[in-house]
Amino acid sequence: MDLKWLAQQLERPGYSQAGLARALGRDAAAVNRLLKGERQIKLAEVPLILEYLQASPPGGNPLAQVEAAVAASVSSEATGRGRPQTVQRIESDAGRPDVPVWASGEAGHDGAMALVNDPIDYIRRSERMQGVKNPFAFYVIGTSMSPAIEHGDQVVVNPVVPVRPGADCVFLHEDGSGTMLALVKRLLRQSTDVWRVRQFNPPRDFDLSKKKWSRVLVITEKRYG
Repeated sequence: MDLKWLAQQLERPGYSQAGLARALGRDAAAVNRLLKGERQIKLAEVPLILEYLQASPPGGNPLAQVEAAVAASVSSEATGRGRPQTVQRIESDAGRPDVPVWASGEAGHDGAMALVNDPIDYIRRSERMQGVKNPFAFYVIGTSMSPAIEHGDQVVVNPVVPVRPGADCVFLHEDGSGTMLALVKRLLRQSTDVWRVRQFNPPRDFDLSKKKWSRVLVITEKRYG
């Protein structure tokens, strides 16, 4: 399969590297390596690519093309070993990435981030997240929680975990323009009207209004950026 053709197809409206990654059950980095020619398209990936793109490349059967390339590669590796090699179809990985990574950016409101629930990527579930409904992840912007959570760390939110003192949480507020603002802080305690929270850089304990920051979710995983 011609990589130039594949890259051109992904530039069409409604198609993207992230979308192809989801179709293949891989992350965006794997698709990027594929498009750069740093890894070979596997036989099992060809029908998934064509199904996602809803298109066929010029030049004949793409499955046969890839199979021939793999056969040539295996044959080359077998040279001098004195035993025949066979080409085997490789099955796609089980458990495709399905946890969305939301876009995040600086918002300029009290150190808050802006979150956009339009996925920029998908990641695989960890064992502890199996069966959880509607988890999501995002990249933390800012250093107020350093060293517990660093700028650029990817954090995963489990919406069903009960909020509790001592947990690192994301506090959410949707402003009048429809922007979702987020603060990552450690919850110390709560009262009827406020959340008492802590940040580490610079060290500070303060209150967040429950009226404004009405939704609070527990961060259950951290993946280093």
